[in-house]
Amino acid sequence: MKRIFQIFSLILVSYIAHAQVYTYPMLAKQFSTSYVTGSARMQGLGGTQSVLGADLSSIAGNAAGLGFYSRSEVGLNFALNSSQTDADYLSQSTSGTNNLFHMPNFGIVISGDYLSSSSWRGAFGIGYSRQVILTQPLNMEGTNNRSSYLDHLIQKAGDKGATGASLDNEFDPVYNTADSPEAAAYQAYLINPNAKTGGAPFERYLPNLPTQQFGYAVNSGSVSQWDISYGAAYQEHLYVGLGLHFTKLNTSQSQLWEERYAGNNFVEGFTYEEQLITTGSGISASLGVIYKLKPNLRVALNVQSPTYYDNIKEQLTGSMSPQISEIPVTGGYITNVKPVKLTPNEFTYQLVTPFRISGGMAYFFGKRGLLSADVEMLNYAGMSVASAELGPYANQQFKDKYNSQISKNYQTVLNMKVGAEFRVSSAWTVRGGAALYGSGFSSTYDSIDRNQFQVSGGLGYRSSAYYVDFAVVQRTGKDAYTPYTLKNAADYASAALTLTNTQFTLGGGIFF
Repeated sequence: MKRIFQIFSLILVSYIAHAQVYTYPMLAKQFSTSYVTGSARMQGLGGTQSVLGADLSSIAGNAAGLGFYSRSEVGLNFALNSSQTDADYLSQSTSGTNNLFHMPNFGIVISGDYLSSSSWRGAFGIGYSRQVILTQPLNMEGTNNRSSYLDHLIQKAGDKGATGASLDNEFDPVYNTADSPEAAAYQAYLINPNAKTGGAPFERYLPNLPTQQFGYAVNSGSVSQWDISYGAAYQEHLYVGLGLHFTKLNTSQSQLWEERYAGNNFVEGFTYEEQLITTGSGISASLGVIYKLKPNLRVALNVQSPTYYDNIKEQLTGSMSPQISEIPVTGGYITNVKPVKLTPNEFTYQLVTPFRISGGMAYFFGKRGLLSADVEMLNYAGMSVASAELGPYANQQFKDKYNSQISKNYQTVLNMKVGAEFRVSSAWTVRGGAALYGSGFSSTYDSIDRNQFQVSGGLGYRSSAYYVDFAVVQRTGKDAYTPYTLKNAADYASAALTLTNTQFTLGGGIFF
């Protein structure tokens, strides 16, 4: 491990594109933010699953809902997720799309009288669920008349007091690898030390020319869970449940930044690429209660502990590929420079996600339908990171740096969801819902409204032996992305982003 605190110098997009540069707080939030999850029925109902039982979603959600099962069930759901990001950067609009076919959940519930008291009955549930999926893409481009990403690297080299000699020391000629992006740019003849000082201020060729800039990102992977839960009913009024959740994190994030300098006789441009692969396992527990105030009115409460990831592993690779016309050197010109790779960096750390508490209420119109509402509270400010790989002093520095950023820039949020279901015949049901997800960013971060609004609808068919459900969910929101920063805020730009995520889910199951 050669770079502890500098992991990504450039990241274009996470699960949602976030402003500024990648940090561990950003990654912690990315791995902690769930949107559309659960079965097709619950998705169509806006995600109001804390108070509605007898559904496979109860295995990963409020396990008390398993107490409503009077017979066993096995089921699964498939989904097509389509993500689109519209970017406006330097007065130029672009759009990126990405599609993913995946399985939101599947599970089996075994119902029976497992408790000795005749007043109790219960059900076990074992299932798989995807809590987070990475699909949001980003394409952006524009002509920058004020700066280049190389200016950002020039400032980084100056801030750490680099010289040509010190950047040479960061380069391994045997493997053609550099320990930092600024060292890679130096070896690629993209930035040069001042001729008089041998160091700062570093320079680039013909800095006043317009710069054509292009940014791309492709993400994949998910945060998934294996869930084991039990729910029990007491005299058909009180329902309690306990769940244990084993989380698997496996993501890959690839990004590319490209620049072209029209009219530059020395350097035509460059392409900078990075890829971060992250894997890890975590564990959490949940405890839920549902109570029937009246036969047609019920309330619920569910508490989800933070997920503790004991050993998240990340691997960062990258390369700087220059496009050279001719670089003057002693005795002639250089017309071809090989790409310079970043020294592969591997690092392990620990992550604690937010504490969650949710509550709900549902009113039933006999067998004709229902109205339901959920409120979920997440304490994003309670996330934390650490690294046992580091020594005690370095680990304390690591925690102080990033956990202070978490407490400053994140806050507790409320996610609000409503849903309705009406039976149009003895077998067919129609559903609809809406949800508002809080951004989790505090006012100290910036003034952008990153709340996400979601609408959904669905159909269901149910017989005595099986059921089939279909749902469509669309979520929209705003965000911004800043590819790099400079000391003079007037010299760099941000992209305004409009995010759209649409998911079609088809599910079903059989009773036995």
